[in-house]
Amino acid sequence: MTSQTAAAPARFDAVLARARHWLRVASGVRPAYVLGALVAVQWIAVLALALRVRHNGWLYYAGGDQLWHYSGAYLMAHGHLPRALVGYGWSILLLPISAFAGPSLVSALPALVLFNTVVLLPVALLCIYGIAARIAGRLFGYFAAALWIALPYLGILAVQPGYHQKYTELTLPQSLGLSSVPDFPSTVGLIVAAYLALRAAEGASWHAAAGSGLAAGYAIAIKPSNALFLAAPAVLLLVVRRRQVLPFAAGLAPALLTLALWKYRGLGEIAAAPAEPTRLALGGGLLDRIHRPELNSWGHLHQVILGLREHFWLARVIEWLPLAGCTALLLRSLRGFLLVGTWFIAYLLVKGTYVLASIDDASFFRLLMPAFPAYVLLGAAVVLLVPRARARAAPVTEVPQRRLTLAVAAAAVVFAVVPLGVIAATPRLHDGGKRALQLGISLIPVSTTIDPHAVSAGDGVRISWRPQQTHGGSLFYHVFRGHQPDVGCGGRLNGAAEDCRLYADDVGATRSSTFVDHPPPGVWTYRVGVAANWLNDPTLGDVYVISPPVSPGS
Repeated sequence: MTSQTAAAPARFDAVLARARHWLRVASGVRPAYVLGALVAVQWIAVLALALRVRHNGWLYYAGGDQLWHYSGAYLMAHGHLPRALVGYGWSILLLPISAFAGPSLVSALPALVLFNTVVLLPVALLCIYGIAARIAGRLFGYFAAALWIALPYLGILAVQPGYHQKYTELTLPQSLGLSSVPDFPSTVGLIVAAYLALRAAEGASWHAAAGSGLAAGYAIAIKPSNALFLAAPAVLLLVVRRRQVLPFAAGLAPALLTLALWKYRGLGEIAAAPAEPTRLALGGGLLDRIHRPELNSWGHLHQVILGLREHFWLARVIEWLPLAGCTALLLRSLRGFLLVGTWFIAYLLVKGTYVLASIDDASFFRLLMPAFPAYVLLGAAVVLLVPRARARAAPVTEVPQRRLTLAVAAAAVVFAVVPLGVIAATPRLHDGGKRALQLGISLIPVSTTIDPHAVSAGDGVRISWRPQQTHGGSLFYHVFRGHQPDVGCGGRLNGAAEDCRLYADDVGATRSSTFVDHPPPGVWTYRVGVAANWLNDPTLGDVYVISPPVSPGS
Protein backbone atom coordinates (compact mmCIF):
# COMPACT_ATOMS: atom_id res chain seq x y z
CA MET A 1 0.00 0.00 0.00
CA THR A 2 1.42 3.37 -0.98
CA SER A 3 1.57 6.34 1.35
CA GLN A 4 -0.95 8.20 -0.83
CA THR A 5 -3.44 5.31 -0.54
CA ALA A 6 -3.10 5.27 3.22
CA ALA A 7 -3.39 9.06 3.49
CA ALA A 8 -6.69 9.28 1.59
CA PRO A 9 -8.84 7.48 4.21
CA ALA A 10 -7.10 9.46 6.92
CA ARG A 11 -7.99 12.75 5.27
CA PHE A 12 -11.56 11.51 4.74
CA ASP A 13 -11.84 10.55 8.40
CA ALA A 14 -10.54 13.97 9.39
CA VAL A 15 -13.21 15.66 7.28
CA LEU A 16 -15.90 13.48 8.86
CA ALA A 17 -14.57 14.27 12.31
CA ARG A 18 -14.69 18.01 11.64
CA ALA A 19 -18.19 17.66 10.22
CA ARG A 20 -19.35 15.80 13.33
CA HIS A 21 -17.77 18.48 15.50
CA TRP A 22 -19.59 21.30 13.74
CA LEU A 23 -22.84 19.35 13.80
CA ARG A 24 -22.48 19.00 17.59
CA VAL A 25 -21.76 22.71 17.83
CA ALA A 26 -24.80 23.54 15.69
CA SER A 27 -27.06 21.27 17.72
CA GLY A 28 -25.93 23.03 20.88
CA VAL A 29 -26.93 26.51 19.67
CA ARG A 30 -30.17 27.81 21.15
CA PRO A 31 -32.99 27.26 18.63
CA ALA A 32 -34.17 30.83 19.10
CA TYR A 33 -30.96 32.16 17.53
CA VAL A 34 -31.11 29.86 14.51
CA LEU A 35 -34.83 30.31 13.93
CA GLY A 36 -34.56 34.06 14.35
CA ALA A 37 -31.89 34.14 11.65
CA LEU A 38 -34.05 31.96 9.38
CA VAL A 39 -37.06 34.25 9.85
CA ALA A 40 -34.90 37.21 8.87
CA VAL A 41 -33.68 35.38 5.76
CA GLN A 42 -37.25 34.51 4.87
CA TRP A 43 -38.37 38.13 5.14
CA ILE A 44 -35.44 39.33 3.01
CA ALA A 45 -36.20 36.72 0.35
CA VAL A 46 -39.91 37.64 0.22
CA LEU A 47 -39.06 41.33 0.05
CA ALA A 48 -36.69 40.69 -2.85
CA LEU A 49 -39.38 38.73 -4.68
CA ALA A 50 -42.00 41.39 -3.95
CA LEU A 51 -39.82 44.09 -5.48
CA ARG A 52 -38.73 41.96 -8.43
CA VAL A 53 -41.93 40.48 -9.88
CA ARG A 54 -44.50 42.61 -11.69
CA HIS A 55 -47.16 44.13 -9.47
CA ASN A 56 -49.45 47.11 -9.13
CA GLY A 57 -48.69 48.71 -5.79
CA TRP A 58 -49.64 46.05 -3.22
CA LEU A 59 -51.65 44.12 -5.79
CA TYR A 60 -50.05 40.88 -7.00
CA TYR A 61 -51.61 38.15 -9.07
CA ALA A 62 -54.46 36.36 -7.29
CA GLY A 63 -56.36 33.56 -8.98
CA GLY A 64 -58.84 32.48 -6.30
CA ASP A 65 -62.13 33.49 -4.72
CA GLN A 66 -60.66 36.33 -2.65
CA LEU A 67 -63.41 38.81 -3.63
CA TRP A 68 -66.09 36.63 -2.05
CA HIS A 69 -64.14 36.44 1.20
CA TYR A 70 -63.38 40.14 1.46
CA SER A 71 -66.87 41.24 0.43
CA GLY A 72 -68.26 38.88 3.05
CA ALA A 73 -65.99 40.45 5.66
CA TYR A 74 -67.07 43.97 4.70
CA LEU A 75 -70.77 43.08 4.79
CA MET A 76 -70.49 41.38 8.20
CA ALA A 77 -68.53 44.35 9.53
CA HIS A 78 -71.56 46.45 8.62
CA GLY A 79 -74.15 44.08 10.02
CA HIS A 80 -75.18 41.88 7.07
CA LEU A 81 -74.58 38.16 6.56
CA PRO A 82 -73.87 37.40 2.85
CA ARG A 83 -74.44 34.37 0.70
CA ALA A 84 -72.27 31.53 1.98
CA LEU A 85 -70.73 30.18 -1.20
CA VAL A 86 -67.27 30.07 0.44
CA GLY A 87 -65.99 29.35 3.92
CA TYR A 88 -66.30 31.88 6.72
CA GLY A 89 -62.83 31.71 8.31
CA TRP A 90 -60.94 34.20 6.13
CA SER A 91 -63.84 36.65 6.19
CA ILE A 92 -63.84 36.61 10.01
CA LEU A 93 -60.11 37.34 10.11
CA LEU A 94 -60.50 40.14 7.56
CA LEU A 95 -63.52 41.65 9.31
CA PRO A 96 -61.51 44.16 11.45
CA ILE A 97 -59.45 45.19 8.41
CA SER A 98 -62.51 45.69 6.21
CA ALA A 99 -64.19 47.81 8.88
CA PHE A 100 -61.42 50.42 8.47
CA ALA A 101 -60.28 49.87 4.86
CA GLY A 102 -63.73 50.17 3.33
CA PRO A 103 -65.53 48.20 0.61
CA SER A 104 -62.62 47.83 -1.83
CA LEU A 105 -60.20 44.95 -1.37
CA VAL A 106 -57.47 47.06 -2.97
CA SER A 107 -57.54 49.45 0.00
CA ALA A 108 -57.12 46.54 2.42
CA LEU A 109 -54.17 44.97 0.60
CA PRO A 110 -51.34 46.70 2.54
CA ALA A 111 -52.66 45.42 5.88
CA LEU A 112 -53.53 42.02 4.43
CA VAL A 113 -50.15 41.42 2.78
CA LEU A 114 -48.29 42.55 5.90
CA PHE A 115 -50.39 40.20 8.04
CA ASN A 116 -49.56 37.30 5.71
CA THR A 117 -45.84 37.97 5.44
CA VAL A 118 -44.99 39.42 8.86
CA VAL A 119 -47.20 37.17 11.00
CA LEU A 120 -48.26 34.03 9.15
CA LEU A 121 -45.02 33.30 7.27
CA PRO A 122 -42.93 33.08 10.48
CA VAL A 123 -45.66 30.97 12.15
CA ALA A 124 -45.43 28.52 9.25
CA LEU A 125 -41.63 28.44 9.43
CA LEU A 126 -41.58 27.77 13.18
CA CYS A 127 -44.12 24.97 12.85
CA ILE A 128 -42.22 23.36 9.97
CA TYR A 129 -39.19 23.35 12.26
CA GLY A 130 -41.29 21.96 15.08
CA ILE A 131 -42.66 19.10 12.98
CA ALA A 132 -39.23 18.16 11.65
CA ALA A 133 -37.61 18.44 15.09
CA ARG A 134 -40.24 16.09 16.50
CA ILE A 135 -39.39 13.61 13.74
CA ALA A 136 -35.57 13.59 13.76
CA GLY A 137 -34.14 16.25 16.05
CA ARG A 138 -33.00 19.86 15.93
CA LEU A 139 -30.56 19.62 13.02
CA PHE A 140 -33.22 17.99 10.88
CA GLY A 141 -35.61 20.71 12.00
CA TYR A 142 -33.17 23.42 10.91
CA PHE A 143 -32.66 21.68 7.58
CA ALA A 144 -36.40 21.37 6.93
CA ALA A 145 -36.98 25.01 7.90
CA ALA A 146 -34.19 26.14 5.56
CA LEU A 147 -35.63 23.99 2.78
CA TRP A 148 -39.08 25.52 3.41
CA ILE A 149 -37.54 28.93 2.70
CA ALA A 150 -35.37 27.91 -0.22
CA LEU A 151 -37.48 25.45 -2.21
CA PRO A 152 -39.89 27.99 -3.80
CA TYR A 153 -36.93 29.99 -5.07
CA LEU A 154 -35.00 26.91 -6.17
CA GLY A 155 -37.99 26.20 -8.37
CA ILE A 156 -37.06 29.29 -10.39
CA LEU A 157 -33.86 27.51 -11.41
CA ALA A 158 -35.77 24.36 -12.35
CA VAL A 159 -38.36 25.85 -14.72
CA GLN A 160 -38.01 25.94 -18.48
CA PRO A 161 -37.73 29.49 -19.96
CA GLY A 162 -41.26 29.42 -21.37
CA TYR A 163 -42.77 28.78 -17.92
CA HIS A 164 -40.68 31.26 -15.95
CA GLN A 165 -43.30 34.02 -15.91
CA LYS A 166 -46.11 31.71 -14.80
CA TYR A 167 -44.01 30.35 -11.97
CA THR A 168 -42.54 33.59 -10.68
CA GLU A 169 -45.53 35.92 -11.19
CA LEU A 170 -48.55 33.61 -10.90
CA THR A 171 -47.39 30.95 -8.43
CA LEU A 172 -44.83 32.39 -6.00
CA PRO A 173 -46.77 35.50 -4.85
CA GLN A 174 -49.75 33.33 -3.89
CA SER A 175 -47.57 30.71 -2.19
CA LEU A 176 -45.67 33.27 -0.10
CA GLY A 177 -48.57 35.41 1.12
CA LEU A 178 -48.18 38.37 -1.23
CA SER A 179 -51.71 38.00 -2.58
CA SER A 180 -55.17 38.04 -1.04
CA VAL A 181 -56.16 34.44 -1.80
CA PRO A 182 -57.36 32.45 1.25
CA ASP A 183 -55.32 29.38 0.28
CA PHE A 184 -52.20 30.71 2.01
CA PRO A 185 -53.67 31.37 5.49
CA SER A 186 -55.54 28.07 5.36
CA THR A 187 -52.26 26.30 4.60
CA VAL A 188 -50.65 27.92 7.64
CA GLY A 189 -53.55 26.63 9.73
CA LEU A 190 -52.86 23.10 8.50
CA ILE A 191 -49.17 23.40 9.39
CA VAL A 192 -50.08 24.44 12.94
CA ALA A 193 -52.56 21.56 13.17
CA ALA A 194 -49.94 19.08 11.95
CA TYR A 195 -47.37 20.19 14.52
CA LEU A 196 -49.82 19.95 17.40
CA ALA A 197 -51.09 16.57 16.16
CA LEU A 198 -47.53 15.23 16.24
CA ARG A 199 -47.10 16.55 19.79
CA ALA A 200 -50.37 14.90 20.78
CA ALA A 201 -49.18 11.59 19.32
CA GLU A 202 -46.09 11.76 21.54
CA GLY A 203 -48.30 11.51 24.58
CA ALA A 204 -48.47 15.19 25.44
CA SER A 205 -51.48 16.40 27.40
CA TRP A 206 -54.92 16.88 25.88
CA HIS A 207 -54.05 20.50 25.11
CA ALA A 208 -52.02 19.62 22.01
CA ALA A 209 -54.79 17.44 20.56
CA ALA A 210 -57.46 20.07 21.25
CA GLY A 211 -55.26 22.78 19.74
CA SER A 212 -54.65 20.64 16.67
CA GLY A 213 -58.40 20.20 16.24
CA LEU A 214 -58.98 23.94 16.58
CA ALA A 215 -56.31 24.74 13.97
CA ALA A 216 -57.51 22.09 11.52
CA GLY A 217 -61.11 23.21 12.01
CA TYR A 218 -60.28 26.82 11.26
CA ALA A 219 -58.31 25.84 8.15
CA ILE A 220 -61.46 24.02 7.02
CA ALA A 221 -63.52 27.09 7.91
CA ILE A 222 -61.35 29.11 5.50
CA LYS A 223 -61.33 26.48 2.72
CA PRO A 224 -63.82 23.64 3.32
CA SER A 225 -61.92 21.41 0.88
CA ASN A 226 -59.18 21.23 3.52
CA ALA A 227 -61.29 18.52 5.15
CA LEU A 228 -58.92 16.29 3.16
CA PHE A 229 -56.25 17.03 5.75
CA LEU A 230 -58.24 15.27 8.48
CA ALA A 231 -57.09 11.93 7.09
CA ALA A 232 -53.56 12.65 8.36
CA PRO A 233 -54.20 13.37 12.08
CA ALA A 234 -56.94 10.72 12.10
CA VAL A 235 -54.57 7.99 10.90
CA LEU A 236 -51.78 9.20 13.20
CA LEU A 237 -53.86 9.34 16.38
CA LEU A 238 -55.84 6.16 15.72
CA VAL A 239 -52.66 4.17 15.20
CA VAL A 240 -50.39 5.76 17.79
CA ARG A 241 -52.45 7.48 20.53
CA ARG A 242 -56.16 6.73 20.43
CA ARG A 243 -56.96 8.53 23.67
CA GLN A 244 -56.11 11.82 21.94
CA VAL A 245 -58.82 11.37 19.33
CA LEU A 246 -61.55 12.70 21.64
CA PRO A 247 -59.85 16.03 22.52
CA PHE A 248 -58.92 16.46 18.83
CA ALA A 249 -62.56 15.94 17.85
CA ALA A 250 -63.64 18.35 20.59
CA GLY A 251 -61.36 21.02 19.16
CA LEU A 252 -62.55 20.33 15.63
CA ALA A 253 -66.27 20.33 16.36
CA PRO A 254 -66.89 24.10 16.88
CA ALA A 255 -65.58 25.00 13.42
CA LEU A 256 -67.66 22.31 11.74
CA LEU A 257 -70.79 23.36 13.63
CA THR A 258 -70.16 27.01 12.79
CA LEU A 259 -69.57 26.11 9.15
CA ALA A 260 -72.91 24.27 9.08
CA LEU A 261 -74.66 27.29 10.63
CA TRP A 262 -72.90 29.62 8.16
CA LYS A 263 -74.08 27.53 5.21
CA TYR A 264 -77.63 27.22 6.52
CA ARG A 265 -78.06 30.92 7.26
CA GLY A 266 -76.33 32.01 4.06
CA LEU A 267 -77.80 29.46 1.64
CA GLY A 268 -80.88 28.16 3.44
CA GLU A 269 -79.47 24.62 3.41
CA ILE A 270 -76.39 22.80 4.63
CA ALA A 271 -74.58 22.39 1.32
CA ALA A 272 -71.26 23.35 -0.22
CA ALA A 273 -73.12 25.48 -2.78
CA PRO A 274 -76.70 25.80 -4.02
CA ALA A 275 -78.01 23.54 -6.76
CA GLU A 276 -77.55 26.17 -9.48
CA PRO A 277 -75.38 26.61 -12.59
CA THR A 278 -72.95 28.67 -10.49
CA ARG A 279 -72.13 25.53 -8.56
CA LEU A 280 -69.82 24.19 -11.24
CA ALA A 281 -68.32 27.63 -11.89
CA LEU A 282 -67.32 27.94 -8.24
CA GLY A 283 -65.85 24.47 -8.10
CA GLY A 284 -68.65 22.59 -6.33
CA GLY A 285 -68.34 20.75 -3.07
CA LEU A 286 -65.67 18.38 -1.81
CA LEU A 287 -67.82 15.28 -2.22
CA ASP A 288 -68.69 16.34 -5.77
CA ARG A 289 -65.02 16.58 -6.63
CA ILE A 290 -64.33 13.10 -5.29
CA HIS A 291 -67.31 11.23 -6.68
CA ARG A 292 -68.25 12.92 -9.95
CA PRO A 293 -66.13 11.35 -12.71
CA GLU A 294 -66.21 14.51 -14.82
CA LEU A 295 -64.41 16.42 -12.04
CA ASN A 296 -61.80 13.82 -11.06
CA SER A 297 -59.83 11.60 -13.39
CA TRP A 298 -56.77 9.38 -13.03
CA GLY A 299 -55.95 10.26 -16.59
CA HIS A 300 -55.77 13.93 -15.61
CA LEU A 301 -53.14 13.14 -12.97
CA HIS A 302 -51.06 11.61 -15.76
CA GLN A 303 -51.51 14.83 -17.75
CA VAL A 304 -50.30 16.81 -14.73
CA ILE A 305 -47.15 14.69 -14.55
CA LEU A 306 -46.56 15.22 -18.26
CA GLY A 307 -47.01 18.97 -17.71
CA LEU A 308 -44.38 18.93 -14.98
CA ARG A 309 -41.96 17.17 -17.30
CA GLU A 310 -42.68 19.68 -20.05
CA HIS A 311 -42.14 22.82 -17.96
CA PHE A 312 -39.54 21.71 -15.35
CA TRP A 313 -36.23 20.24 -16.39
CA LEU A 314 -35.89 18.68 -12.91
CA ALA A 315 -39.30 17.02 -13.14
CA ARG A 316 -37.92 13.55 -12.36
CA VAL A 317 -36.39 14.87 -9.14
CA ILE A 318 -39.65 16.65 -8.26
CA GLU A 319 -41.49 13.34 -8.67
CA TRP A 320 -38.85 11.32 -6.86
CA LEU A 321 -38.58 13.42 -3.70
CA PRO A 322 -41.95 12.52 -2.11
CA LEU A 323 -41.45 8.83 -2.93
CA ALA A 324 -38.01 8.79 -1.35
CA GLY A 325 -39.24 10.88 1.57
CA CYS A 326 -42.10 8.50 2.28
CA THR A 327 -39.64 5.58 2.20
CA ALA A 328 -37.29 7.36 4.59
CA LEU A 329 -40.03 8.20 7.08
CA LEU A 330 -41.44 4.69 6.87
CA LEU A 331 -38.00 3.33 7.80
CA ARG A 332 -37.00 5.94 10.41
CA SER A 333 -40.18 7.47 11.87
CA LEU A 334 -43.56 5.76 11.72
CA ARG A 335 -45.28 8.80 13.26
CA GLY A 336 -43.74 11.07 10.67
CA PHE A 337 -44.88 8.80 7.85
CA LEU A 338 -48.42 8.46 9.19
CA LEU A 339 -48.79 12.24 9.45
CA VAL A 340 -46.77 13.71 6.59
CA GLY A 341 -47.15 10.85 4.12
CA THR A 342 -50.92 10.63 4.57
CA TRP A 343 -51.20 14.41 4.32
CA PHE A 344 -49.43 14.55 0.97
CA ILE A 345 -51.04 11.45 -0.52
CA ALA A 346 -54.58 12.57 0.36
CA TYR A 347 -54.19 15.88 -1.47
CA LEU A 348 -52.34 14.37 -4.42
CA LEU A 349 -55.02 11.74 -5.04
CA VAL A 350 -57.95 14.18 -4.78
CA LYS A 351 -56.61 17.55 -5.94
CA GLY A 352 -54.09 16.07 -8.36
CA THR A 353 -56.88 14.26 -10.22
CA TYR A 354 -59.16 17.33 -10.23
CA VAL A 355 -59.65 18.12 -13.91
CA LEU A 356 -59.49 21.91 -13.43
CA ALA A 357 -56.08 21.69 -11.74
CA SER A 358 -53.79 22.61 -14.61
CA ILE A 359 -50.04 23.00 -14.89
CA ASP A 360 -50.47 25.15 -17.99
CA ASP A 361 -52.30 27.96 -16.17
CA ALA A 362 -50.51 27.31 -12.83
CA SER A 363 -53.81 26.61 -11.02
CA PHE A 364 -52.40 23.20 -10.00
CA PHE A 365 -49.94 24.84 -7.62
CA ARG A 366 -52.62 26.95 -5.90
CA LEU A 367 -54.94 23.97 -5.49
CA LEU A 368 -52.09 21.82 -4.14
CA MET A 369 -50.78 24.60 -1.88
CA PRO A 370 -52.15 22.91 1.30
CA ALA A 371 -49.97 19.88 0.50
CA PHE A 372 -46.79 21.89 -0.13
CA PRO A 373 -45.64 21.77 3.54
CA ALA A 374 -45.91 17.98 3.42
CA TYR A 375 -43.92 17.96 0.17
CA VAL A 376 -41.15 20.03 1.79
CA LEU A 377 -41.01 17.72 4.80
CA LEU A 378 -40.86 14.67 2.55
CA GLY A 379 -38.10 16.30 0.53
CA ALA A 380 -36.13 17.02 3.69
CA ALA A 381 -36.64 13.45 4.90
CA VAL A 382 -34.53 12.12 2.03
CA VAL A 383 -31.43 12.77 4.15
CA LEU A 384 -32.71 10.14 6.58
CA LEU A 385 -31.96 7.50 3.95
CA VAL A 386 -28.25 7.92 4.73
CA PRO A 387 -27.01 4.70 6.38
CA ARG A 388 -27.01 4.81 10.19
CA ALA A 389 -29.18 7.92 10.20
CA ARG A 390 -31.33 8.10 13.30
CA ALA A 391 -34.62 9.83 13.91
CA ARG A 392 -34.66 11.03 17.50
CA ALA A 393 -37.06 13.76 18.56
CA ALA A 394 -35.51 16.91 19.97
CA PRO A 395 -36.08 17.60 23.66
CA VAL A 396 -38.93 19.94 24.45
CA THR A 397 -39.39 22.49 27.21
CA GLU A 398 -42.31 21.55 29.39
CA VAL A 399 -44.92 24.28 29.74
CA PRO A 400 -47.01 24.49 32.93
CA GLN A 401 -50.47 22.97 32.54
CA ARG A 402 -52.15 26.21 33.56
CA ARG A 403 -50.50 28.13 30.72
CA LEU A 404 -51.49 25.47 28.24
CA THR A 405 -55.07 25.60 29.43
CA LEU A 406 -55.14 29.38 29.12
CA ALA A 407 -53.63 29.19 25.63
CA VAL A 408 -56.22 26.65 24.45
CA ALA A 409 -59.02 28.69 26.04
CA ALA A 410 -57.83 31.88 24.33
CA ALA A 411 -57.58 30.10 20.97
CA ALA A 412 -61.07 28.67 21.47
CA VAL A 413 -62.47 32.14 22.10
CA VAL A 414 -60.79 33.66 19.02
CA PHE A 415 -61.33 30.81 16.57
CA ALA A 416 -64.53 29.20 17.87
CA VAL A 417 -66.64 31.42 20.12
CA VAL A 418 -66.23 34.72 18.24
CA PRO A 419 -66.97 33.32 14.75
CA LEU A 420 -70.00 31.42 16.04
CA GLY A 421 -71.32 34.53 17.78
CA VAL A 422 -70.80 36.75 14.74
CA ILE A 423 -72.46 34.33 12.35
CA ALA A 424 -75.37 33.56 14.67
CA ALA A 425 -76.08 37.20 15.54
CA THR A 426 -75.59 38.97 12.19
CA PRO A 427 -78.83 39.57 10.25
CA ARG A 428 -78.96 38.04 6.80
CA LEU A 429 -78.58 40.33 3.79
CA HIS A 430 -82.11 41.25 2.61
CA ASP A 431 -82.01 44.58 0.80
CA GLY A 432 -82.63 43.90 -2.90
CA GLY A 433 -79.03 44.38 -3.96
CA LYS A 434 -78.45 47.80 -2.41
CA ARG A 435 -75.31 46.78 -0.50
CA ALA A 436 -73.81 43.95 -2.58
CA LEU A 437 -74.28 42.33 -5.98
CA GLN A 438 -72.98 39.28 -7.74
CA LEU A 439 -71.14 40.27 -10.91
CA GLY A 440 -70.05 37.23 -12.86
CA ILE A 441 -68.93 34.79 -10.16
CA SER A 442 -67.78 37.50 -7.71
CA LEU A 443 -69.64 39.18 -4.89
CA ILE A 444 -68.85 42.92 -4.82
CA PRO A 445 -70.03 45.67 -2.46
CA VAL A 446 -72.10 48.61 -3.64
CA SER A 447 -70.59 51.94 -2.54
CA THR A 448 -72.16 55.39 -2.61
CA THR A 449 -68.73 57.06 -2.39
CA ILE A 450 -68.35 56.69 -6.18
CA ASP A 451 -71.29 59.12 -6.55
CA PRO A 452 -72.02 58.76 -10.31
CA HIS A 453 -73.99 61.26 -12.40
CA ALA A 454 -75.42 60.75 -15.90
CA VAL A 455 -76.37 63.62 -18.21
CA SER A 456 -77.78 63.40 -21.75
CA ALA A 457 -75.50 65.16 -24.25
CA GLY A 458 -76.68 65.17 -27.86
CA ASP A 459 -76.82 61.58 -29.07
CA GLY A 460 -74.83 60.30 -26.07
CA VAL A 461 -74.82 60.10 -22.30
CA ARG A 462 -71.99 61.61 -20.25
CA ILE A 463 -71.31 59.72 -17.01
CA SER A 464 -69.09 61.30 -14.38
CA TRP A 465 -68.11 60.18 -10.89
CA ARG A 466 -65.89 60.94 -7.95
CA PRO A 467 -62.30 59.67 -8.43
CA GLN A 468 -61.36 56.92 -5.97
CA GLN A 469 -58.09 56.98 -4.05
CA THR A 470 -56.26 54.07 -2.46
CA HIS A 471 -52.77 53.19 -1.27
CA GLY A 472 -53.17 49.59 -2.47
CA GLY A 473 -52.60 50.17 -6.18
CA SER A 474 -53.63 52.09 -9.27
CA LEU A 475 -57.31 51.95 -10.20
CA PHE A 476 -59.39 52.27 -13.34
CA TYR A 477 -63.12 52.13 -13.99
CA HIS A 478 -65.66 50.07 -15.89
CA VAL A 479 -68.98 51.56 -16.96
CA PHE A 480 -72.00 49.25 -17.02
CA ARG A 481 -75.25 49.93 -18.88
CA GLY A 482 -78.48 48.05 -18.27
CA HIS A 483 -82.23 48.28 -18.29
CA GLN A 484 -84.00 49.57 -15.23
CA PRO A 485 -84.11 47.67 -12.95
CA ASP A 486 -80.71 46.13 -13.64
CA VAL A 487 -80.77 43.78 -10.65
CA GLY A 488 -82.46 40.42 -10.31
CA CYS A 489 -82.77 38.65 -6.97
CA GLY A 490 -83.48 34.94 -6.65
CA GLY A 491 -85.83 33.32 -4.20
CA ARG A 492 -84.72 32.85 -0.60
CA LEU A 493 -84.72 29.29 0.72
CA ASN A 494 -85.54 29.22 4.44
CA GLY A 495 -84.88 32.95 4.76
CA ALA A 496 -81.31 32.72 3.40
CA ALA A 497 -79.29 35.76 2.38
CA GLU A 498 -80.37 37.23 -0.93
CA ASP A 499 -78.79 36.25 -4.21
CA CYS A 500 -78.94 39.50 -6.20
CA ARG A 501 -77.15 39.72 -9.53
CA LEU A 502 -76.31 42.57 -11.83
CA TYR A 503 -77.62 42.23 -15.38
CA ALA A 504 -75.80 44.92 -17.37
CA ASP A 505 -73.33 45.24 -20.21
CA ASP A 506 -69.77 46.42 -19.72
CA VAL A 507 -69.65 49.28 -22.23
CA GLY A 508 -66.07 50.42 -21.64
CA ALA A 509 -63.11 51.00 -19.35
CA THR A 510 -61.32 54.26 -18.60
CA ARG A 511 -58.78 55.75 -16.23
CA SER A 512 -60.51 59.14 -16.11
CA SER A 513 -63.57 60.06 -14.04
CA THR A 514 -65.82 60.63 -17.05
CA PHE A 515 -67.15 58.46 -19.85
CA VAL A 516 -69.38 59.17 -22.84
CA ASP A 517 -71.68 56.37 -24.00
CA HIS A 518 -73.76 56.25 -27.17
CA PRO A 519 -76.59 53.88 -26.27
CA PRO A 520 -79.32 52.62 -28.59
CA PRO A 521 -82.83 54.04 -28.10
CA GLY A 522 -84.41 53.16 -24.79
CA VAL A 523 -84.35 53.91 -21.08
CA TRP A 524 -80.99 53.00 -19.57
CA THR A 525 -79.34 52.94 -16.18
CA TYR A 526 -75.60 53.17 -15.52
CA ARG A 527 -73.21 51.95 -12.84
CA VAL A 528 -69.48 52.62 -12.38
CA GLY A 529 -67.26 49.80 -11.20
CA VAL A 530 -63.85 50.38 -9.61
CA ALA A 531 -61.34 47.86 -10.95
CA ALA A 532 -57.67 46.98 -10.71
CA ASN A 533 -55.28 44.16 -11.51
CA TRP A 534 -51.67 43.23 -10.91
CA LEU A 535 -50.62 44.41 -14.39
CA ASN A 536 -52.59 47.69 -14.15
CA ASP A 537 -54.16 46.81 -17.51
CA PRO A 538 -57.70 48.17 -18.09
CA THR A 539 -58.46 45.29 -20.45
CA LEU A 540 -58.00 42.78 -17.60
CA GLY A 541 -58.85 42.44 -13.96
CA ASP A 542 -61.81 42.28 -11.62
CA VAL A 543 -64.28 44.90 -10.45
CA TYR A 544 -63.77 45.38 -6.71
CA VAL A 545 -66.65 47.72 -5.87
CA ILE A 546 -69.56 49.17 -7.84
CA SER A 547 -71.76 52.23 -7.60
CA PRO A 548 -75.54 52.44 -7.18
CA PRO A 549 -77.48 52.89 -10.44
CA VAL A 550 -77.96 56.29 -12.03
CA SER A 551 -80.05 57.34 -15.04
CA PRO A 552 -79.82 60.46 -17.23
CA GLY A 553 -81.85 63.23 -15.69
CA SER A 554 -82.16 61.51 -12.30
